[in-house]
Amino acid sequence: MNKILHTALALSMGVTGLLATVQNSTTTYTMKGNVESAYNTMMDKPIKALGYRLPDPRKGVNAVYKKQYGSTTLELLSFMTIVNDKKIKPLLEIDPRLAGFNPFNLVIYKHQNKDETVVSHLTASAILDMLNITDKTVISEYTKLMSNLDALVTQTFPTAKISHHTYSDEIKDSMMHFEIVFDRPEDLDDYIDEIQEKVEETFTKKGYVMAGFFDYKQGKENLLPSYDAFWTFSLCHFPYSYAIFDNEGAMPEASVFAPCTMYMYIKKGSNTLVIGMPRLSNWNVLFPMKDKKRLDFLKKLDKDIPATFIELGAKVKI
Repeated sequence: MNKILHTALALSMGVTGLLATVQNSTTTYTMKGNVESAYNTMMDKPIKALGYRLPDPRKGVNAVYKKQYGSTTLELLSFMTIVNDKKIKPLLEIDPRLAGFNPFNLVIYKHQNKDETVVSHLTASAILDMLNITDKTVISEYTKLMSNLDALVTQTFPTAKISHHTYSDEIKDSMMHFEIVFDRPEDLDDYIDEIQEKVEETFTKKGYVMAGFFDYKQGKENLLPSYDAFWTFSLCHFPYSYAIFDNEGAMPEASVFAPCTMYMYIKKGSNTLVIGMPRLSNWNVLFPMKDKKRLDFLKKLDKDIPATFIELGAKVKI
């Protein structure tokens, strides 16, 4: 991680002296018993009062696993993607890559054989690290935003045991960036409708689930004046997620990454659609996979996703 990011995050956490190489990847709350009801209550009015939206909540993913694959070791798994768009939009004006993890998952899960529930999310430092963001304002404001979220979770679960997964490997080549140059029509919405439909159709045919959509340009306030269009898709691959998160040797803690967020935007007056998405290789840095089959599955999709962008007519953005 670069010096600016290290320094800003160190100050935000009150760190002095030499900086450790070990970074927190997640903030994790562990509570005794099944706390789904209290979690769902928090995800209603309290979290919305902080300014968060829940564009596409996916509750009971474990039940879907059981139905599709015949077994599950999980009593509870819900992908609850959240985004504080009013706070994020001014930061996207500075660095649009922040959309790579916004919306992001405030996941909840519980094993069938454990009398405890886990709520977890990626830390601001890990997100900024993976997105290669160095701007001081973005770092400071986004870290504050995540701290406010943590304050709410702590308030909701005052007896929770708070812990952190960590990582020490340097994150390299963490993002994929593509662009499509198009003939700009008189009505830009015509192209936007066309490309959104094409993206959904192409990924769906390849076995992916378009698990969510968020339009940053929605609303009356023009909080993204530098862009004509800016949206995200939440991308999921159920066989992959089942293989990683469920059954023997699985890693439900890695579900903080699910579903993956791909962002697309068109700058004001531009005829170029920019596409960005964090690579799946980040999963293996933050949650090293010991199982070769799971790691091979990850590597396969990490090749398939950029190949699909190329199939859509995109070229690697230099």
